[in-house]
Amino acid sequence: MSSEKMKILEMIQEGKLTATEGMDLLKAMEEGLSEEKVSSTPEFNLVKKETAGQSSGGRFLRVRVLGEKALKVNVSVPLSLIRSASKLVVYAMSFVPADKRSELEQKGFDLQALDVEELVRLVEETVDGKIVDVEVADPEEGRIKVEVCVE
Repeated sequence: MSSEKMKILEMIQEGKLTATEGMDLLKAMEEGLSEEKVSSTPEFNLVKKETAGQSSGGRFLRVRVLGEKALKVNVSVPLSLIRSASKLVVYAMSFVPADKRSELEQKGFDLQALDVEELVRLVEETVDGKIVDVEVADPEEGRIKVEVCVE
């Protein structure tokens, strides 16, 4: 699926386009209407602007779940947002009740030792490309592919 089509779907999900506007753009792209006609729509220009903004240095953590029948999940989170949120996560972990914290520690997961900010820094500095790439066969949905990557 082209990046423009993915961007249209993301923008529908985010509420920046209505489903009807998105469908019109997707139809126009599939029908091969002249780029002149498609690019004259404000929605297409918004998609073009947003797609261009993604390639200008901002990196994203992307999670995609693709099925044979339909796109299941498509989440893109700017790494800069994750970095900012990591400070909040560290603070929020102090609100985990003591009994739940000890339960986690018994299972080998120490919240106090978890350095979320360091984890985000490592992802930003060392990860580029796919982190997870899994395919499964579901009897009802067909083949499903899960991708987690940093782009």
